Amino acid sequence: MTTFLSLRKILMSICLIAPGIGAVQAFEPPVFALNDAQLKALEEYAVAKTEKAFAVGPEGQFSAQTGFTSSTIAAREALKACDEGVSDATKRCILIDLNGERLSHAMQMAQRLQIDPGLFDKPMKIPDLVLDIDAWRAREGYREKADHKAFAISLKGPWARSWEGGSVEEAEKEALDSCNRNEAAQKAPCFILMRDGASVPPEELQANPDLSVGGQKPK
Repeated sequence: MTTFLSLRKILMSICLIAPGIGAVQAFEPPVFALNDAQLKALEEYAVAKTEKAFAVGPEGQFSAQTGFTSSTIAAREALKACDEGVSDATKRCILIDLNGERLSHAMQMAQRLQIDPGLFDKPMKIPDLVLDIDAWRAREGYREKADHKAFAISLKGPWARSWEGGSVEEAEKEALDSCNRNEAAQKAPCFILMRDGASVPPEELQANPDLSVGGQKPK
């Protein structure tokens, strides 16, 4: 007898297997020693399955950022939160883990050698936007919906779609309003990812310091 597994079950199986795989890997310490609080936070962070980043500083500060749809933005938010209140540039934080992968010693040292906090105040490209399984299925189903339609999503994961609108603008407004009613979207406002049959080119999306996203308006 042949058994067919759903995509969701396959993904869940991978998630269950992955921790066991990671457990056999040796722990590579960062360029400076971690205190007990940092180690405990790193252990708790390890179980998160979303796009995530972990940053630490030499004075005991740390930040674990999880639940994002972009590892690029998770990394930015981890560093920004970890560096809050740090005035001495030599004490600023570095990333030591991205999506469960420990950064090499060389990459950690490179961060310490080249720190530009001014980048936190500038928009950042989002080259690695990732949809979870529910958002991916919704996007696939969206393609079959009638115009005018729009698909909205937040950097923190919530999404919404609208179709059969009187205009593209109306569909966008409905999708954004629905998406922004999610609690997570209060910290990261939703933005348009698709309008009618076209996707917004990823290279045009830019995450602002407040986690809003620009660049999705048609030219």
